[in-house]
Amino acid sequence: MAFASVNAQTDSLQQYTGKFVFPSGSPVAEVSVVVENGVLIGISDMGSSEFKKIAGDEFEIVAYAGIATYKRDKEGKINALRIQVQDIDMEGQKSEKASIAENRIHHQVLIEFIRK
Repeated sequence: MAFASVNAQTDSLQQYTGKFVFPSGSPVAEVSVVVENGVLIGISDMGSSEFKKIAGDEFEIVAYAGIATYKRDKEGKINALRIQVQDIDMEGQKSEKASIAENRIHHQVLIEFIRK
């Protein structure tokens, strides 16, 4: 039963994954969000952190004491991510292209699957 619970949690977090591209001049060019072992993780050039759900589409950026807020379009699909950490407040648009971090995670998962 615990396995089913973890899968359900991972599936619900999957909607928040993807590559988010920030405007030129932002502290980071992109943030990739992936689900790893049932945990939502944000990865950028500045480091990585768990995104811990607060409520709705709002998450705590645990390692940086910040807030990540997802934005949705008229159809309810996530199309942007706002990051607020200390004096940084930036919003990036979701990109359909896979990020380097996403490709790395998928590669690691594939290798682990093949080893089993």
